[in-house]
Order: sequence, then C-alpha cells, then structure tokens
Amino acid sequence: MNQNENAPFFSHTPKPAADSLLSPNGRFGRLSFIGWHAFLNIMMFFTSIGLSLAAGIFSLNTLALDSHFINALTGIAGLGYAVLTVLYIYFYIVLTARRLHDRNNSGWLMLLLLIPVLNVLFILYLLLAAGDAGANKYGLPRPAAVWEKLLAWTMIILTALSLFAAGSLISFMMGSGQIKTPQEVMQKGTEFF
Repeated sequence: MNQNENAPFFSHTPKPAADSLLSPNGRFGRLSFIGWHAFLNIMMFFTSIGLSLAAGIFSLNTLALDSHFINALTGIAGLGYAVLTVLYIYFYIVLTARRLHDRNNSGWLMLLLLIPVLNVLFILYLLLAAGDAGANKYGLPRPAAVWEKLLAWTMIILTALSLFAAGSLISFMMGSGQIKTPQEVMQKGTEFF
C-alpha cells in the first residue's frame, strides 16, 4: 500500500449521504438546528391543540379546558398524547445529536440536558458554538435550506423582541409602583429577621 493513498489529496471526497430526519446520523448547523427546532415545536403545538379539540378536552368557545380533562387523558386521547410525547422526545434527540455531530461531538453528550444548571449552559453551547467548517467523523457539513434560515431568523428575532418586551414591562411596572424593586423587596423581607 502506497503512503500517498491515505493522503487527503489523493482520496475521493465522500458524497453526502441521503439526509433523513428520522436518522440521527448527519450534521445540523446552528441555523438548521434552530429552524428544525422551531418547526418541531410549532407542529407539536398545533397537533396537540387539534388532538385536544378532537377529544373534547379544549373548547374554542370558552378557551378553557373542559372539566373532564383527567377522564379524557385516561382514554384514547391519553394514548394520543403519549404517542405525541414519544415522537417529540425522539425528534428532539435526533436534532440534538445532529447538532452535536456538527461540533464533532458524540450524541451521548446530550445527557448533560438532564443536569439542572448545566443544561442551560449546554443549550447555549448548542445555539452559539460554530460547527466544524470541513468534514469531520460524522460527515460533510450540511448546508441550511432557505426555509430553515428564514424560520431560524424569525425565531431569533421573536426571541429578542420578547425578551425586550418582558424587560420593558417589568421596568414599567417597577416605575409605576405595581411591583416592588429588588431593593424594596429586600428591605421589606429583612424586617422580620
């Protein structure tokens, strides 16, 4: 065997495998991860609302849960919700594993999501860390589709706007006296000690 046969110059570029969402094999960049995550959550939201309407648990007239909520969950609707939950967990695992593969990490690293404080830092790592530019042991980088980019940027902008709106609302309520400032809470709370 010639030494030059193993060199990257003489090797063939691996062709990208067929991209299947049902498989955790492959890579997702940041925008693809955010786009697919948003798509998964939107689909699960509307599917659960549809199942709630079909089972009679949720009423559009009153916009409230029906009184027989627990009874409905023990029947066919409960089985439907269990299937939805299993599907959601599976697809979340697939998306997270693909994102970790983009960083050339094992998918088993997602077990960090089970550790309470570390899971927040891990999610930030998934969202902010850049993937490998070239091929790694999990394959070639996958270019993000246009719809993934649009959905991801829509989610990023909506998240930033919601954080700004929540901060503005809290600031307004503190200024108008509807809620106490942290200093006032500490002063009132320490009177008893």
